[in-house]
This record gives sequence, C-alpha cells and structure tokens, in this order.
Amino acid sequence: QELACLYNDAYRESIGPERHPGSLGRPALEVWSEIWNVIGPQIDQVMSGRGATWHVDQSIPITRHGKREQVYWTYSYSPIDDDTAVGGIGGVLVVCTETTKQVLAVQALATERDQFAQMFEQAPTFMALLRGPEHRFERANPGYIQLVEREVVGKTVAEALPEVVAQGYVALLDEVFHTGRPYVARGAKFAMRTRDSQAMVDRFVDFVYQPLTDASGQVTGIFVEGADVSDRVRTDMALRESEASFRSALRAGQLGSWQTDRVTMTRQWSE
Repeated sequence: QELACLYNDAYRESIGPERHPGSLGRPALEVWSEIWNVIGPQIDQVMSGRGATWHVDQSIPITRHGKREQVYWTYSYSPIDDDTAVGGIGGVLVVCTETTKQVLAVQALATERDQFAQMFEQAPTFMALLRGPEHRFERANPGYIQLVEREVVGKTVAEALPEVVAQGYVALLDEVFHTGRPYVARGAKFAMRTRDSQAMVDRFVDFVYQPLTDASGQVTGIFVEGADVSDRVRTDMALRESEASFRSALRAGQLGSWQTDRVTMTRQWSE
C-alpha cells in the first residue's frame, strides 16, 4: 500500500543520480513528489481496480543531473495481482521506455520543415518540388505559379506544362532523376502559353534541377529552383544589337544615322 519503489538496472539510467539508489524501497509519493500531480491519478486508477493505463510520448519533466529536464516517456501502469491485498491488487507494474531523444528529434524536424515551408512560400525565386519518375508536382511556391500562370500541384510536368515537353525539359528531368546529377542552366529559353492567350511567349530563366534522395541514396524527386531573367536577357540582346549597329555604322561612316536609329530603338524598347 505504500507503493515502495523497486526497479531494474535499465530503469535507473533514466532517473538520474538524484534518485538512484536512494529511492529503492521508499514510497513512490516521496520519490516522485514533483510529478505526483501527473502520475498519482494514473497509479490510483490501477490500485482502485479501474484498469491499466497506457501513455505514449508523455511529457513528464523531472529533476536529474542537477537540473529540471523535459523528459518524455512511453509507459504503462498495470495491476500486480495479489489475493492477500485489498481488492486483489498488491501493487503497480511500470513498464516504460524513455523517448526523449526521439520526441525532440521529431520536434526539431517539424521545426525545420516549418521553417523550410515559410522560406519556400516567401522566397523571391520560383521553387517547385517534383516526386517520382513521372515528375509530379508535390509543391510549387507563388513565384513558380506566377511564372507559369497556372495551377500545377498534383499534376505531372507533362500534364501541367505540355508545351515544354517538346522543348526538352522533361528529358532533362528524366536525366537528372536517373543519373542523380544536378542540372544548372543560365538564361534558358522556354516558350509557354499565357493565361489569357493561346499565343506562345518566350521566357528566359536561370534554374537548377537538384535531385532529392532517400536514406539509401535512391533518387525520389527533384527540387526546382530559379529566377525569371527575361528582362535581363532581353536587355542584353538589345545591347548586343545596338553594339552591332554601332560597329556597322562606324564601318559605313554613318555614325550620325546610327545615333538617330539608336534613340528610336531605345524608345521602342522602353515602351
């Protein structure tokens, strides 16, 4: 009835030097007074004949190694049969496993995922996550949706962007998926249909296809990240055309005429 504490060697590893070996034979209420508000009702349930308990990853902070620690346990309390005891229950059998490391690891992973999700959604660049050999969109951030002007999540690249198949982009994805080697492009052109028109327009992008692998090293998907550099590329093209016209005018001795043409071309480009 005093719930005197007895435990095996594995249990002592989790209770710390504050309780081992001093708690052997002492009443549970004295040993675990700091958490009795949590475990007391559970033990009382068993001792009063109301059945066993089961708890998964239960947070029970305890003092050990000189400080209060956030500790997690998976444990059960069940009755110890004793015909000579009141109600036929002579004590409580505690079967437990400390799961602190596992729980904290899961919490850390969840935090990292939340942080990644925020960065993914708020990134100034376009991003998409493709899964499987068919390159199905698992996620696409606002930058990617703005680039392609359509919803893509749940569809394969070929289904969502059929116009890029013939341009070789699905073949590039296949190569990255099967070889595990990333692909990087600068100022790559792709033609796409706009939301409001069936006409094809040219876009220019810097991008990377980065393979994603599982624990065994097997490629499971591709992370797509890049930036729309259409304005930069078109500006560079206009400058190259202007330079070519300048050199041509110099050779022909028509610099004044070239300057007039350059002003006209610059005004048109600005418009």
